[in-house]
Amino acid sequence: MANILQVTPNLSTENRNILNPQDPRSNANNPAIHNPVDPTRVVRADGRDGEQTGNAGQEDLFSAINYESNYGAFIKGLGEGGDLATAMERLLYTDMAGLQGAERTEVAALVEKLLLSVRMDSPQELVDFLQGQGDVQARFTGDFFNQLRTIMAQNPSKSLWDSALYFLKGYNDYTSGAHLLQQMRSLMGDIEQLLLRSYREEFRDLANLMDWQAENGNTAANTGVLNNRLIPFLASYVSGTHDYGAVREAAMMLVFQAVRYQNGEKKGIEKLFENLLNSRGFARLFKGDTEEALDSLLKAGSRQMQRPTDGVSSWLAEIEGGNPQAQSAQRDFADGIANLLLKGANGQAGLENVQQFYSIMNGMLLNESVFMPLLHFLLPFQYEENNVMSEMWVDPDAKKDNGEDGGRKIKLFLKFDIQNLGKFELLMTMLNRESRMELMVPGALLNQNKKIQTEVSEILKRNGIRLNQLMVRERVRDRRVDEVFPEIREKERTINVRI
Repeated sequence: MANILQVTPNLSTENRNILNPQDPRSNANNPAIHNPVDPTRVVRADGRDGEQTGNAGQEDLFSAINYESNYGAFIKGLGEGGDLATAMERLLYTDMAGLQGAERTEVAALVEKLLLSVRMDSPQELVDFLQGQGDVQARFTGDFFNQLRTIMAQNPSKSLWDSALYFLKGYNDYTSGAHLLQQMRSLMGDIEQLLLRSYREEFRDLANLMDWQAENGNTAANTGVLNNRLIPFLASYVSGTHDYGAVREAAMMLVFQAVRYQNGEKKGIEKLFENLLNSRGFARLFKGDTEEALDSLLKAGSRQMQRPTDGVSSWLAEIEGGNPQAQSAQRDFADGIANLLLKGANGQAGLENVQQFYSIMNGMLLNESVFMPLLHFLLPFQYEENNVMSEMWVDPDAKKDNGEDGGRKIKLFLKFDIQNLGKFELLMTMLNRESRMELMVPGALLNQNKKIQTEVSEILKRNGIRLNQLMVRERVRDRRVDEVFPEIREKERTINVRI
């Protein structure tokens, strides 16, 4: 056949020493080769460098992360999520005035009560509010969990470790009972709209069999409806209509919520607690009455103590017909901000403000991610006619440095912005009632560092904490939370996928 392309092989020997980049033999000693085969780890297959370059630039900082993974998306969100505290401060202390003046009755009532809940008139009231926020936002608190942390820090047996984890998981589902019911109720409403019209009435009748006000732990009746009526109905619907899209996805989400709800049965929690007591070493190390401890845990996790709401309307009912003074400030703030964000995201505070509310919600959810190993708190308040916006991250079980023995190490990172004064940052570690602190202050206060050290030392002393070291420096930039807690990024080399 004729060589129609007129391709003539090059037989010249002049360039015989030129390396072929596709020849693996020519790449054996090439230092530019990326990702050589390493049987000890999983490497990239796309020819890109999986190591961090060490460059402090924003672009290079996250270049090693696979953004298609759940963990990679979380890390990316930390860098691109913006300043949550600034957005919250603008909403509370700047935009609130406009919302109060608007002709939006429910939103105006929410705003008014929320601002009242963060107004402090005395130092003790402020301390109670800050401590209350910790109790509201951190679920595993109290004497029992403090003792459990101490026991688990002493390298317990595998059986004790497993028993503790199973109990914590079950207790978490028990305390989430009212929340899970609310989630399932909302999900069923969505499913009803997705079903074919001829199936909707039957599904609605089944959903009405649920007791949406059931006490936490009393799951038997609702579990029977879910397992014997609702879930089989949806399975039959998907099979009969071959609807493998949104309905099936919503049904799978309902199954997930139902499993968690069933796992929070009170009798199951009691059995898990009994298994924990029977674990070797727990009874010997635990100090206190175990029956009293269980009763206290069940009471703390009850529906009344969790104080769930069925949307904004029930919270507003307290404003209109209830006794607002009977509710604690910390609960008022937690419920109020959640309901205000819900209203705002739905456009009831004005369509021009929807994006702002979504940004704050996304920032809060990011800090509550399963990949975030820290406790996160937003603590806004008004004191002596000054607006203060503070945000805090706490690692209650921080890693110890070389040479540190015994006790529990706590690491805390606090940011706060005081009106007419400026922004501050505080980094504190505490071990065996002894603390080390680094305080970043506005430049105008740097010349008062001696006074600051003296007063901070006195505050700690009054609370039984020894000050080992305090450095007062000028704050020149915002530090990111992953800078202060580098352990957040420790999972960069693990296998992670997004489904």
